[in-house]
Amino acid sequence: MYLGNVSLLKMIITSEVKPSPYLAPYIRSYNYREFDTEGQDVTKPKHAVHEIAMHFFFEGLPVKLTDPATGHILKTGKRSGVSGMYSKLVGTMTFNGCYSFFEIAFMPHGFESLFGIPAGEILDKIVWSEEIFDHSIDELHEQLFDCGTVEEMCRITDSFLLCRLHRQKHIHNKNRINHVMHSIIRQKGSIHIDALASEVNMSVRNFERLFLQHLSIPAKLFCCITRFNHALDLKLRNDHLTWTQVAHHTGYFDHMHLIKDFRKFSGEAPSVLLKETPLLIESYIS
Repeated sequence: MYLGNVSLLKMIITSEVKPSPYLAPYIRSYNYREFDTEGQDVTKPKHAVHEIAMHFFFEGLPVKLTDPATGHILKTGKRSGVSGMYSKLVGTMTFNGCYSFFEIAFMPHGFESLFGIPAGEILDKIVWSEEIFDHSIDELHEQLFDCGTVEEMCRITDSFLLCRLHRQKHIHNKNRINHVMHSIIRQKGSIHIDALASEVNMSVRNFERLFLQHLSIPAKLFCCITRFNHALDLKLRNDHLTWTQVAHHTGYFDHMHLIKDFRKFSGEAPSVLLKETPLLIESYIS
């Protein structure tokens, strides 16, 4: 998790746990986080991202989501919700206080596979739970709140999601696209569209059509967003690397190519974004 003005925080304490092997094709990880802003407003830019996440807040709520261009408040925080994939900067989230929350990080097609809600319906959106789910999500939230350990939270979530998985009827002609999305993530976005189409024995035109139909964004855009997030993560975790070195390690043609993508997906040049999203101060305890 990247928070602007993170130097105000003592530390973000994170537990990251893998799901049940049966859920691994759909869930990247479960994450439990705690942090304290010590009375200061702390901001997190909601830049382009290639995965969907569900959040359950136990202590503290996000203060607000604001439009970075106008400053208008787009949303105020609630106890649980879903962050869709973002194809652009959708706003800036503000936090203030003591926080603890549990997060389910989905694989790109995992949310639709488990809940039957197409990724395109929540693209570039933060949606509160009551807008798209029945009371079963509220019940899950209460169960998670009552847990004594992170391991117990993960077991309860595994059980809940496995039940959801067993209810769904999968559309077999989408399996090839799901396979391709896993390939894009493994390659961190540095892969050509013709290679992806060849991987699933499709023409480039048919592959691009089916990918867009399935995920509501073009395959090339999904690759670019994945690569952008990989580049940002690499820099945040390795401050000694120059942006030119980051560009080289993440498959960009050159430094200017990287700058162009950062402006497109975060609204800022890399150096400016880094001032708003300082170096990661996160302690992983599991």
